[in-house]
Amino acid sequence: MTFNYLIIIMRNITLDLPRRIERRFIIPSSAQFLDRVSPYVERKRFSDNRVVQTIYFNTDEHIVPFEMSLKARRYLPGFPAHPSLEDDTYFLDLKTTENEYKQKVRLETTLEEATEIVNGKFPFSEIPLRPYVLVHYSREHYVPNSSSKIRLTLDKDLRFFFFPPNQREAVEIGGEEDYVRIEIKEEEPDDVFDKVMREILTEISAFPTISKKFSAYNSLGLHRARTSGRPFHKELKDCEIESKLEADSEEVFHRVKQFFSDGHSDFKLSHFPYTFESASINRYYRNNSGLFKALFRGKNAHIVTKGKVEVMRNKFGLDCILKREELKGKDMPLSPDVVASAQLLGELHRMRKAFWIENPRTTRFYHVSLDCCHGSPGTLYEMEIEYTGRYTDFGKTREEEIIEDIAEITKTLVDKFPELRPSQLTKQGWLGVE
Repeated sequence: MTFNYLIIIMRNITLDLPRRIERRFIIPSSAQFLDRVSPYVERKRFSDNRVVQTIYFNTDEHIVPFEMSLKARRYLPGFPAHPSLEDDTYFLDLKTTENEYKQKVRLETTLEEATEIVNGKFPFSEIPLRPYVLVHYSREHYVPNSSSKIRLTLDKDLRFFFFPPNQREAVEIGGEEDYVRIEIKEEEPDDVFDKVMREILTEISAFPTISKKFSAYNSLGLHRARTSGRPFHKELKDCEIESKLEADSEEVFHRVKQFFSDGHSDFKLSHFPYTFESASINRYYRNNSGLFKALFRGKNAHIVTKGKVEVMRNKFGLDCILKREELKGKDMPLSPDVVASAQLLGELHRMRKAFWIENPRTTRFYHVSLDCCHGSPGTLYEMEIEYTGRYTDFGKTREEEIIEDIAEITKTLVDKFPELRPSQLTKQGWLGVE
């Protein structure tokens, strides 16, 4: 479905900057930023309602594509004590991404009508879309003195909520109350303003961040792990074993999960059946200690160091099962210390959908994920099957059994889904980072 067609069927209303490039950053406080940027911008007030409340539509299978957002938005004078589904007047927004440009169309409707519209126009599956997660925050708008084609927004007091099925009251799942988001939206880039912003953002130690939608999804995943998870034992410490399969699009992910759900394999969906959707900004750095990766996905950075790749032998002769050392540091609060004295080598935006399957015989379970990565080479779609752990500790670690499991899963998927192709390509290698 083309974007122009979507404009027609949604009876769009006039929007400010309907097509734009968006950049997002996170900082501890707005005071220093506003002090530095104030000579270059002026405050713009669109309404006396300072609180933005956004409801994203999806299903528990996260059927909405990565590059699309379907959301209902309204503007409130203050934060509601208990967010819920109210059949008030909303703006129904459709946002799609093509290359780095975001395009948005909008219509005014009620929440009930919005739900009917998204299900009528976007029948992704037999399971209807529903109000899924909610984000609210306070927002300030600024416009550069040099251009009317740029908007600068500051978002504060972010809180994330989830609507369980058939429930109108929202459940709080996380927030970013201690940080401020900066969003820059450009219909037409302004070289002078962009240079000023780069200098200011560097000076105040701003870090890149993901969208509010993905922050809400990340929070939902953590919430479900806390409330529905089950302790497990990881046999192999500081090591990852996984297979990699290149893909043409994310579409294959849902068919792969349905394949396991329908019982077509000896591997079964784990007791934890949810589809996880998440995102991160992955930056690769080098310092005196060597190469490391920093994952930015909110108010923390997760530091990861990986070793050399070893291709593991298996009975099918698959050359896509890889083993390497993986040292995961703790989540670190964002500060200049995170990347002190480090050289930035490359950056990508990773979006992921994932689920878990289990070998019932051994209680070992495996993470099946589909990544969509945007970076300087373009776009990469890749499925990974990675050993996660086991629900019971039987004592002796048998690496060969883990490799055999991954080989069985991988061979089954390659045979069943010809659009999945064995690969040794890592994200670091795809970026050309050495």
